[in-house]
Amino acid sequence: ISSDKLVKLLNILEKNIQDGSKLSTMMNHDHDAEDEEKLWRDLIMERVTKSADACLTALNIMTSAHMPKAVYIEDVIERVLQFTKFHLQNTLYPQYDPVYRVDPHGGEDTILLFF
Repeated sequence: ISSDKLVKLLNILEKNIQDGSKLSTMMNHDHDAEDEEKLWRDLIMERVTKSADACLTALNIMTSAHMPKAVYIEDVIERVLQFTKFHLQNTLYPQYDPVYRVDPHGGEDTILLFF
């Protein structure tokens, strides 16, 4: 495959990664109906999964043997890191560690710290 086609593919993958980079998968209890909340969560999970697949595909391309230097696109690497950092801090860690949970009575960026 030519490097031009790989670069185009990586640019498309970057847009897919960007789509799910700031979507929180945590349950939001502000909705009136549980059915509506489930539909929103399913939609968000679909977009986040699509973005995760795009991250894996981009990394697989860039880490393959004998790739031309043109495929090592800094913006794509930054998007993958941004996606990973956001979902580690806002999805994975809060599920298992109360230190990372957001305080519902504080501001948007208030994090509960338990010492």
